[in-house]
Amino acid sequence: MNLNSKQEEAKSQIDWPLLIIAWAGSWKTATLTARVEYMIKEKWISPENILMVTFTNKAWKEMRERVAKKLWIEAWNNIYRNRNLPLIWTFHSLWVFFLKETLANFDSEFLNIWLKKDFVIYDEADKLSVIKWIIKNELKLDEKQYPPRTIWSYISNAKSALISPKWYEREVDSTIKEVVRDVYYKYEEGLKQNNSIDFDDILVKTLAIMRIPEILEKYQEKYKYLMVDEYQDTNVPQYEIVKLLASKYRNLAVVWDDSQSIYSWRWADMRNILNFKKDYREAIVIKLEQNYRSTKNIINSANHVINKNNSSIKKELWTENIEWEKIYYYEAIDDRNEAKTVAEIIKDKMNNIVEMLQCNISTKENKYSDNLILYRTNAQSRQIEEALMISWIPYRVVWWLKFYDRKEVKDMLSYLKVIFNGDDIVSMKRIINTPSRKIWDKTIELLDNYRESFSVNYPTIIENIDEIEEIKAGAKASIKWFNEIYKYLIEKSQKLNVSELITEIIIKTKYEDYLREEYSKDEFDSKKDNLEELKNVASEYNWLEPRESLSRFLEEVALITDIDTKDERQDYVTLMTIHTSKWLECKRVFLVGLEDWIFPSFRSVNDSFALEEERRLMYVAMTRAREELYIMRANERFHFGDYVRNPPSRFIAEIPKEYMDSYISTSIQENKNFFWSFGNNIWNSTGWFVWQKIVKPVANNDVSIFNLWDRVSHHKFWNWLITSLKWEIAEIAFSGKIIKMSLKIAPVKKI
Repeated sequence: MNLNSKQEEAKSQIDWPLLIIAWAGSWKTATLTARVEYMIKEKWISPENILMVTFTNKAWKEMRERVAKKLWIEAWNNIYRNRNLPLIWTFHSLWVFFLKETLANFDSEFLNIWLKKDFVIYDEADKLSVIKWIIKNELKLDEKQYPPRTIWSYISNAKSALISPKWYEREVDSTIKEVVRDVYYKYEEGLKQNNSIDFDDILVKTLAIMRIPEILEKYQEKYKYLMVDEYQDTNVPQYEIVKLLASKYRNLAVVWDDSQSIYSWRWADMRNILNFKKDYREAIVIKLEQNYRSTKNIINSANHVINKNNSSIKKELWTENIEWEKIYYYEAIDDRNEAKTVAEIIKDKMNNIVEMLQCNISTKENKYSDNLILYRTNAQSRQIEEALMISWIPYRVVWWLKFYDRKEVKDMLSYLKVIFNGDDIVSMKRIINTPSRKIWDKTIELLDNYRESFSVNYPTIIENIDEIEEIKAGAKASIKWFNEIYKYLIEKSQKLNVSELITEIIIKTKYEDYLREEYSKDEFDSKKDNLEELKNVASEYNWLEPRESLSRFLEEVALITDIDTKDERQDYVTLMTIHTSKWLECKRVFLVGLEDWIFPSFRSVNDSFALEEERRLMYVAMTRAREELYIMRANERFHFGDYVRNPPSRFIAEIPKEYMDSYISTSIQENKNFFWSFGNNIWNSTGWFVWQKIVKPVANNDVSIFNLWDRVSHHKFWNWLITSLKWEIAEIAFSGKIIKMSLKIAPVKKI
């Protein structure tokens, strides 16, 4: 491809700080790729001296493949040893690499970060398990009063602001923060004992080692040229690490898009751009404003929305693409019909494809994967899923239940973690009685007491279980049985690569027998397939030495992101939150739930800073679409257990009417005096303020007409089947879900 003048300018600015302001669809990846090619081929800079950092596996893999293609070399999987390519990686993967490389060459006491090189990375479930244990068992507090997720949010915020437990003392000004302080101390001590770190620690520990002169100089000399993508998403530790690495040679190029800064809840700090301008006053600023992705109508509409933000860098994104279709705005009577409309549009598009096939017209670009459905929160996916299922439309939800969060997958990963690192108490507790070995909670509590009293890890305790008199003979026998399995698997881990090791774990623990006994045939088959898929993923590391393959696999799994779960090889409609969609683009995008209090969220409508971030989120959603954009809202929605009527999202009014075609449900048009609700406060269409609560009538059914296996209809869930009936209480099944209802008052009808 040919670069435009601004891209050419960005390509050739090499030996001083560079700020590339690149807005949506401006071919920033192509620009960075051309820049690397220019550095190596024209400036004769060694690939080993170039470092590129981004945020997702999808982004770095795409970047690495493009650079390799430009340089006419193969992009080897072994990223550690490929000297013909620059080091291109995600932030967290890169910092883990630095940590492991440093721990292999320096004593951990010298580094003062208490880690050993075989450390493991805790995911969200692991860290919440530790915090829950601390709250319940060590602080003796009620976890309902002090929810683990809330406590973790405080701790993560502190780590992202580089506030240690000791310094957190200054933050304590309430009861909740006193609890956070106590949990924070114990949580850090637990991580130390378990030789583990969490996501925030990856950054904090890397920053700590980079502040050691000998180590910093090593990496400064090795990586003299730095490029950072999505710079607006960096937090304080990430900014400081990059600043240290670039401080000697100052050959730093960053790509910034303030309009796509949507991760403040992950501690991304927009003030980093102000710090950049202060720290690199000589930086050249280049704006990439031409969009190559979307139609004129989409770009012009997105411009009008984002320019309502006062804090944004003023821009005028433009494109030479055709105008194409206007934005479609649909107003449905309720969320069920909103979802049904989405399914009908997709189905209609696919029916058109059948007609094109009959006429021998190419349908290469027409497929289910042309469709991307976006929403503000995960909970909004249910209605859409049901509508797609009824229409027999294949789909996949990204993030709702991630592959690596499924029980059978987590069990296997926990076995691998304790084989790799015996200090990992969270994983050890998960698998010591999985499958069941009759090692009950009381026994585990005694093991914990022994561990805390004598400061020894679980493998040591288990090896010497006979010394613990409080544990009964039967439990000791079970623990010895587990210890035999554990030692056998550790021995095998020295000889088998990671995919073979998973097979050995399944066989040795009789894990498939356990699943067969615990689950129905369909569930068992599904879980068995998931285990096969896990082995398939692990096989990518089979070319490494056994222990290294185990280490690399655990590292990559721990660092995987939401968007990395999307398999682009299959043809299905994709559903995801707008936050997750940021690195995607699609031919046709459906943006649902465009109502105030949902999008923008109720937390942001009275907060100018939060509202601007919501508007940036709207901008991101709109600019995912290449050709067709559908914006949808429901007049009535079942939300948080109640039916509400919210006004149209204020973002809709910010799109000029000349860019939109509007379609309003006839049911809404007939009801001219419909209400918009704000909790209990309701505005009608005439503008009068009314105190009123929307109430759905309660059914009063004749229970005697219902029988086991009857089919019933429900206004929200369509047709169901009664699978259990005791008096008026029925268990009703639909699509694998079982819900209990009182037939006397439930809004169901026999069909």
